[in-house]
Amino acid sequence: MVLIEFPDLPTARAWYASPAYQEILRLRTDHIAGDVVLAEGVGPEYDPTERAAKLRAWNA
Repeated sequence: MVLIEFPDLPTARAWYASPAYQEILRLRTDHIAGDVVLAEGVGPEYDPTERAAKLRAWNA
C-alpha cells in the first residue's frame, strides 16, 4: 500500500492527471495490479474514539 497525502481532493486529482505523472504511470500499471483510491480525509476535530463508540452502539 502506498499512501500519499494532499491538501485536498482537487489537488490530488490534479496530480493524478498531471502530464508528469501520466508520463510515468505505465511504470506502475505495466508491472503491478492495483487500484487508486482518492478519498477525502478528516479534519483535526475528528475523534476516532468517539466514532468507534458510535459504531459499536449502532451495531449492538
